[in-house]
Amino acid sequence: MKFLILLSILYSAGLTYGEVDYFGVSKEDTGLHGFLYDLKNDAKGEPSAALGGGADPRKYYKLLEKLLEKGLESKELEKYKAADTSCNFEYMAFKYASAKLAPTAFGSSYIDPKAILIVYSGVIEEAPDDELRFAGYFDDAVMVLVNGKLVFYNAMQNFNKFRPEVAASSAGQNDSYGKYITLKKGDKIKIAFSEVPGGSIGGALRVQLKKFRYKENKKGDPILHPFVARKVDRKLEKEMESRGLDFEDRRIPEFIFTK
Repeated sequence: MKFLILLSILYSAGLTYGEVDYFGVSKEDTGLHGFLYDLKNDAKGEPSAALGGGADPRKYYKLLEKLLEKGLESKELEKYKAADTSCNFEYMAFKYASAKLAPTAFGSSYIDPKAILIVYSGVIEEAPDDELRFAGYFDDAVMVLVNGKLVFYNAMQNFNKFRPEVAASSAGQNDSYGKYITLKKGDKIKIAFSEVPGGSIGGALRVQLKKFRYKENKKGDPILHPFVARKVDRKLEKEMESRGLDFEDRRIPEFIFTK
């Protein structure tokens, strides 16, 4: 915990843990490529028609519903103000920190972190040969789409029609599970995270393989692997552990993507 607090302090001073920040890597061509969008404002920086420059939760989630129904298409997202730089997603796991870290990671510390949406996308090159489902949580919301279809959704507030496939488990903080799917080479995937009030952010995205025998925690829930969009090595494992991501089995499934 002390390490995570120190990491937050270092990050706020403009430093990162190696080449990796909370929202991915910016100097390596790995993982899923992503952008941050300020849904309060349109592409010209003027108040958007949907939110009018504000961050009303009900309006935000209704807008999110419309964007999800259209598969988070780039042409829809490009109607909103984008951050100055992009990041490449490798995994998502950190405890609560200031939402200001999000626009800062994307080179846009001037963006108010209210009503923002981060979207990563890529094409599957390699994936486990098994049925799987996504799991986890994010404050305020996390979503996974495959070929334009929503397969995992979990939000802190329910102001639109979407709900988790399997409700929060006893495993902990607002965790939920998506539907079982099979991923194959050529599938297009999008992973998105959102923040509405601009206060704190945090969460973890995990994956559960249907045939895999997981160890269980004291409550009887499976200790799932993190979802990792790159080759896994011991350096990466140590980094994830330092951010509070618990996993006992080292056989972490690998997902390799192309743009």
